[in-house]
Amino acid sequence: MADNPIPVLIPRRRVSQICGLERNALYERIARGQFPKPITIGSAAVRWIEAEVVAWVQQQIDASRAQQPARGFRRERA
Repeated sequence: MADNPIPVLIPRRRVSQICGLERNALYERIARGQFPKPITIGSAAVRWIEAEVVAWVQQQIDASRAQQPARGFRRERA
């Protein structure tokens, strides 16, 4: 049997600490499909899969770095 890691579920406050988004911004991005959706674990409780949140943060870092020139270099204007 393959080793399947058990997903770690985290509360919204921890999500905010990891990604830097406060509650309103977080839920706006979820509604637009720009952030991982939470998992419902009770009638009024949700959690996020930590690995999905961390992957989202890494995607933001990668996209940001791909758009920015290296420090000390200027972009040429067209």
